[in-house]
Amino acid sequence: MRGCRHHIAARAGAIALPIVLLSACQPKLLPTAASELATGIIVYEDPDFRGESALIMEDISDLRDFTGPCWHSVNSGVTVSVIYDWNDCISSIRVAPGWRATIYRDPGYQDDSIDITVDVAHLELAPHNCPNRGLNDCVSSVRVRRE
Repeated sequence: MRGCRHHIAARAGAIALPIVLLSACQPKLLPTAASELATGIIVYEDPDFRGESALIMEDISDLRDFTGPCWHSVNSGVTVSVIYDWNDCISSIRVAPGWRATIYRDPGYQDDSIDITVDVAHLELAPHNCPNRGLNDCVSSVRVRRE
């Protein structure tokens, strides 16, 4: 199951009353970031290591699988689902000493990627062609490893 979905009813031919339904899903959560980074990487929703953050210590092939601070809407034709996850939500990254991360634009470790061995405060400065400049808010999968 992808990140938790909150459904907003929007049925054709019915009175358009938005109704938020509580989902019964069991979201996967990434650990919160520690104040002292000793292992893995910390991803941040905003540049300059601000906003929501999460600790990543193992490869993640699809950030949509983890509940996060960014919302995305999915329209099934009958209902609109709002998903909160980490996909296309990362703007800065801290890297623990002796660790390396490879971040990818698409799920499954596909498309544009960069290797990171030091903190990156602004992914928008990464030399890639994401619509949001660089790889800002364009990361969908991550590989992490000790060097």
